[in-house]
Amino acid sequence: MRFLFLSTHAFLPTTRKASVHFVTEALAARGHEVDTISVGFSTLTSFKRPELYAGLSADQKNRFVQTAPRRRSACYLPPLHPFSSGSAALNGINALFFPLYGNLPPAFMKAAIRAADVVAIESGTAIAFFDAVRRINPAARTLYFKRDRLDTVGAATHLQQLERRIAPLFDRVIVPSAAMAEGLPQESRIVAVPQGIDKVAFDACTTSPYAAGSRNGVSVGNMLFDADAVRAMAAADPDVFLHLFGAGISGTFPPNVRLYGERAFADIVPYIKFADFGIAPYRLTERERYLAESSLKLQQYAYCLLPVLVPDILGAGRGNLVGYAPAGEPDWAGKVEMAVALPHDPAWREGILSWDEVAARIEDELAGMRGDAALAGDAAE
Repeated sequence: MRFLFLSTHAFLPTTRKASVHFVTEALAARGHEVDTISVGFSTLTSFKRPELYAGLSADQKNRFVQTAPRRRSACYLPPLHPFSSGSAALNGINALFFPLYGNLPPAFMKAAIRAADVVAIESGTAIAFFDAVRRINPAARTLYFKRDRLDTVGAATHLQQLERRIAPLFDRVIVPSAAMAEGLPQESRIVAVPQGIDKVAFDACTTSPYAAGSRNGVSVGNMLFDADAVRAMAAADPDVFLHLFGAGISGTFPPNVRLYGERAFADIVPYIKFADFGIAPYRLTERERYLAESSLKLQQYAYCLLPVLVPDILGAGRGNLVGYAPAGEPDWAGKVEMAVALPHDPAWREGILSWDEVAARIEDELAGMRGDAALAGDAAE
């Protein structure tokens, strides 16, 4: 089977890995041909993220390159691309630009769409291409690979409205948490498939990056990052070192905080596995509580048996979450010490899927679509 994933993530060895990377790798490992096209980039990217633009334009600019057996990657890099903004004026302009961008895909993308048996579209800018996919290859099965709530990540109003229109038109909407589907039309064909874990990478890692006898916490990712909470916990317990991975995390932190920027997944694995505790410093409201089930890093922390410092709105999780009050925590030192001292319970990792198991569930859904089509044909007769 040939898959095409349209994603807002870059597929480069130097960039961080999100769930879409792991799923595409797992599908290829199971014998499928998998193409990925990164969208939501353009010459504008060279001004904001020059290193990323250089990596994407070196080999993948508007063409496919073979990145592994049964896997090809490309990046659509036009001169300009529409984007979500905090500016109402810019969002108004982009509301006109998104349909133009999505309905005029380049030739290499059209060819990949025509060749695909399954087109998976990730949440975000990539959904702008849905109508073009249906027009170019109406026989392809379509998956909405929904990883985040668009309102949570600040997506443009146009994209949020587009999502509500097209969600029922996908053959399946794949979400990592049932709560993430809130707000989608009821007729959407929603399937909850939990996040997976690269168990092989974690199990194979045997060398700690930390100094012997030191105590260490690790934070991975920059989504809704609450820098003030991290500063407070670092200042409260200066003998504990906090290691922060994620693009765009900057500013002044206490001396026991280490900033690494965006790193390849393989570089981060030992920092997670051998930490004393994890940190998920989300800046949350009630609508983001779905992260308790859908957060990839919470799954990774649990698999590595880490207690995790989190905003108390997320609850107890698997029993490994140590909640703090984001606005005015009265005992930061006590919370950090609790996370360091909490016994690591093997039960925390029970039920966590591998990415191979996630890919198998997606295959099952695709098989179910064939069954749905057969039943529809019988009913028509």
